[in-house]
Amino acid sequence: MSALRSSSQPAVFVIAPTDVSVQVRATDAPVLRFTTSAEFERWSHDSSARVAAAVYAALAELNIDLSSCSPRTQEVIVRLCERETIPSVKELFAACSSRRSFYRSWNDDIHETPSAFLTRVRLLHLRSSAAHDDSAAQGGTPGGSDVMR
Repeated sequence: MSALRSSSQPAVFVIAPTDVSVQVRATDAPVLRFTTSAEFERWSHDSSARVAAAVYAALAELNIDLSSCSPRTQEVIVRLCERETIPSVKELFAACSSRRSFYRSWNDDIHETPSAFLTRVRLLHLRSSAAHDDSAAQGGTPGGSDVMR
């Protein structure tokens, strides 16, 4: 988990018309600026296509070969990859018949709690989305160039 914490970087999403000044004080955080909420929604839905890539990247970071996992865990991962957004843990195991069986197979195969894994997937998804859609989101504002109130 320490590698996850050290590599995690929060992002700032700004939804404001271009004529509105914005300043983000966290200079180390990536900033994505959208001129309308509709533009943000389009970006958000378009980025959902990369959920599967983020799941597989998270598995790779943990050195997990999905084919060596139990069928139950494989099914959960496949369902996760098919989603448009990254679910909460509660949503993740809502489709499972038994919470106990879910955790047993998950812990045997993944060796990271479901919440920690989903956090890892969210961060990877956010980073890949931010990198891929940088120009669509206007690349954010340069640090200290605008004022936010």
